[in-house]
Formats: sequence, structure tokens, C-alpha cells
Amino acid sequence: MAEDLFSTINKPENPNNLTDLEKKHIPIIEAPNSVAAGESFKLTVHVGKLLTHPNEPGHHIQWVVLLNGSLTLAIVHFTPSTTQSKVSLEITLDKTSNIRALSRCNLHGEWEYSKTIKA
Repeated sequence: MAEDLFSTINKPENPNNLTDLEKKHIPIIEAPNSVAAGESFKLTVHVGKLLTHPNEPGHHIQWVVLLNGSLTLAIVHFTPSTTQSKVSLEITLDKTSNIRALSRCNLHGEWEYSKTIKA
């Protein structure tokens, strides 16, 4: 991980041994591993799922962006009074896709997580 959390998009150094900082900031994607092509399914992005992230004026998650490759699927902005930085939506996939979620903490920069979903 970069020493300066704002110089790059942060990713876990070791996904099998996450630090507390990583657990609080990674935008976890909750979705099936495989879906039927063309049929909608529920996908949830949850920042702070592994370890609760504070949401207060001085420290909070500002937004989450959901991407299918380089195509933007959704952008959600949060306020400091949001109780959980979590969003669910219905999407469809026509083929196997690498879904990426990006999140931004006002104190700890941008974080990324990805999940391949087979269709």
C-alpha cells in the first residue's frame, strides 16, 4: 500500500491477511459468483462490512462508484450522517464480467475491490 493514501487507488497488500485500515475501507461486493446472462440480480457494495467505518463530519465515506470493466454502472454519494456506506441495486450482465467498486474516504483516499461474475 502506498505511504501516501491519496497518491493512488489503494488495494489490499495481502487479501488473505487484511489490516484494520483495509477492512474499514475496502468496498466489498456482495453478489452471486454466477448469474444467468440477461437476467437481473441484486448486487450490494458495502464499505465497512469487515470492520465498521465511522461516518461523522470529520471522517466518512464520501462516495462509491460501481464499474463493469471501464463502464460506469452507478455512482452513489454519502453524507457524514449516513449510518452505513452501503448500496444495493439490480443489474444484468450479458457475459462474464469483472465488476469493480471504488470508494473514497475523506481521510484515507480511494479504495478498490473487484469480483468476477460468470454469466
